[in-house]
Amino acid sequence: LKMGTACIDDLPDVVIEYIFCYLSPYRDFKSCQLVNKAWYAHAQEAVRKIRRDFLNAVSMQSVAWSRKPMEPGPTISKRYSHSACILGDSMYVFGGCTTANTTFNDLWRLDLATRRWIRPLTMGTYPPPKACASLVAYKENLLLFGGWTHTSPYPLHQTWRIFRHLHVYNSTANRWTQVSTVGGCPSMAGHSATMQGTLMAVFGGLHCVNPVGPFSSSNDVWVLDLQTYMWSKQNTTTPKPWPRYGHSQISLDEKHMLIVGGCGGPNMLLNDVWLLEIPDEPNRSWIWKEVTVTNRECAAPQLSFHPACKVGDRVVVLSKAQRAYATPSGLHPAGMLRVRPPSRTWVPPRPDAQSRSRPSSSHQQAQQRETCVNGTRGVLKRPLEGSSPSSLSSSSSGSSSSGACPSDAARAGTSAAGSSSGEEDEEGSEGGPSRLPKKTALSREEAGSRPSVKPNARQNRQRQLELLDRMEQRLKALRAGDVQREVPAPLRRRPAT
Repeated sequence: LKMGTACIDDLPDVVIEYIFCYLSPYRDFKSCQLVNKAWYAHAQEAVRKIRRDFLNAVSMQSVAWSRKPMEPGPTISKRYSHSACILGDSMYVFGGCTTANTTFNDLWRLDLATRRWIRPLTMGTYPPPKACASLVAYKENLLLFGGWTHTSPYPLHQTWRIFRHLHVYNSTANRWTQVSTVGGCPSMAGHSATMQGTLMAVFGGLHCVNPVGPFSSSNDVWVLDLQTYMWSKQNTTTPKPWPRYGHSQISLDEKHMLIVGGCGGPNMLLNDVWLLEIPDEPNRSWIWKEVTVTNRECAAPQLSFHPACKVGDRVVVLSKAQRAYATPSGLHPAGMLRVRPPSRTWVPPRPDAQSRSRPSSSHQQAQQRETCVNGTRGVLKRPLEGSSPSSLSSSSSGSSSSGACPSDAARAGTSAAGSSSGEEDEEGSEGGPSRLPKKTALSREEAGSRPSVKPNARQNRQRQLELLDRMEQRLKALRAGDVQREVPAPLRRRPAT
């Protein structure tokens, strides 16, 4: 073949189908099918291959999450308990609430082909802000029913408000319409709804019969005929599922639907599965059947307030993991397993723990031990035979002065300053009692236990106490008349030069 006449149709069919598998399944396949009959067949085969590979991956549990980048532009805000459904090539999201007790009534559309959020500027009658409502797709319309909303902060002690409104959004006309229905369907929220042909089947939820009455969970089935917009309470067989809300409802076909999980009340999470069968005769009661589930040890730990959908012949539930630190070995290779990072919690050390944290020999540790002061800190030493208290005090002071730690050196300097100042006030021989035994002991203890930012602050305080003591002794002597009245040296005036 010549280079000028070669085209993509000259490639083998297997190669063309392999290339088509990388196209977007939402919009590109439709464009490829309009080229010619050959491309239509290649696109159909690529769709079957993609679907087959996805179903095999789900059945083998070899799926993995991946974050898809969004197109720049406006995006939806954070919310929960919103309503969502698929219509065509887009996913629609309505309402929801936040942790600040705020509910929304905005409608957002996610284009699955371009991954771009679009907020339609709709017309008509907007629904009120609400959450926990049901949203289903029917032809070109979205049906929004029920829901609840937070009340205004004033007046106080108001109850939640539950709706029974039915709003229809037409995607072609971009318009909301509030539809007036016939029948006595109660207000409800936290329910589930699916389309069964031309019927919208609603099950469970929190019901409120009276506008000011209490809320209660229900296990009733209500049906809305979209041809006449008439509500009717459907008769069902017994036994019935337990009344619940926050469950999942999956439509298997036009005659069968599945109810999974739910919450029956405070501290009452349900994990049962029920099948609801619609008979061919319109006047017969719908049939409830409880499904026996095997391998419950492999089930999701919680089936309440979690979404579920049908994938092939399986139901997939998005729930939390059984263990927060457990990762299935089949999803990630061994090299991609994350290791728990080390703790970053910092604990400040004790002021006197620096010397104990350093490794040293037993002889050095024995030398660095402090003498017990007033029974608050230090180590009691057993006196040796034939040793005097003065020798013990001198040895302890020598060992403290030879320490290697900065705190020990500071304590040694402080004690040395205190002993030198105390020697000036002694009246008798060595070892005689000092005039300030209590004040000097307390000042030494404070200086040793709590080091000051200024090194000379404790010494200045010691000198001030000694000066006050001298003045007190001189005042006592003056009162007795034994000593002449003299002015202390620090208070004398220097002669003028």
